[in-house]
Amino acid sequence: MPSHDRSWVEPGHVYLVATPIGNLEDFSFRGVAVLQQVDRILCEDTRQTDILCRAFDIHRPLVSFHAHNAGRRLHQISEWLDQGESLALVSDRGMPSVSDPGQELVLWLYEQHRPFSVIPGPSAQVTAFVGSGFPHPYIFWGFLPSPSLAKPRRESLEAMSQCPFTQVVYEAPHHMDKTLKDLAEKLGVNRELVLGRELTKHFEEYWKGTIGSLIAENRSWQGEAALVLGPPLAFESSKEPDWPFLIEKVDQLEEQGHTAKEAIQMIASQHRVSRRELYNRVQKSRID
Repeated sequence: MPSHDRSWVEPGHVYLVATPIGNLEDFSFRGVAVLQQVDRILCEDTRQTDILCRAFDIHRPLVSFHAHNAGRRLHQISEWLDQGESLALVSDRGMPSVSDPGQELVLWLYEQHRPFSVIPGPSAQVTAFVGSGFPHPYIFWGFLPSPSLAKPRRESLEAMSQCPFTQVVYEAPHHMDKTLKDLAEKLGVNRELVLGRELTKHFEEYWKGTIGSLIAENRSWQGEAALVLGPPLAFESSKEPDWPFLIEKVDQLEEQGHTAKEAIQMIASQHRVSRRELYNRVQKSRID
């Protein structure tokens, strides 16, 4: 239970605070306390944060902080910290700096040798990955460049097509059909995919199938979604895997402290082979 009498903030300190991605009950006691105790709250959108503050009896000055005013705000932030104020940074939802404002501030804090803390909490990309059942490691791409930015978008999609791991992307409803079409062209209609929609909310949905089958549903999209793309399957390559090499890599990871399960998952994902097949071959090599 929270301690209402405890002070969670220090003078001249910055706190990056995770906020709920949908369900307000996911807000941590510490996150609420920090926002109640700091001198100012830096926000991606003051209107969105005001709604959150009213729900949790938080009454602190709200100051906008986003990509378009970061340079000007950093000068003000420096003055406030020099005066001993404590500051919090929040995005509209989820973790700051994850496809949201915050990275500029963290880099500046390092450069200026200013103290900061991260108050952990909900994150849509982590939530979607956990709900996918796909193996780690995974790559998080955030939002793909807009279709209007042809070259950056093409380069991002090309990088995704070369990635051997699970991948997570965010997408807005008005770009979803175009993104699914582009992913189908680059990764193939048979690539496994999990759609995370309305995460943590009443109508939360996890849908699993292929890119092609999701396109075939011809949905009318509402709200932002997280797409989790499974790693390429081994049968997509006609070349027989170098099993002795892969077994040796598993052995090396175990020597470095990983469990056998972790090592097999990592090597299977990296080299696009079946985890079960690799496990069986590792076990057979140790019996032989």
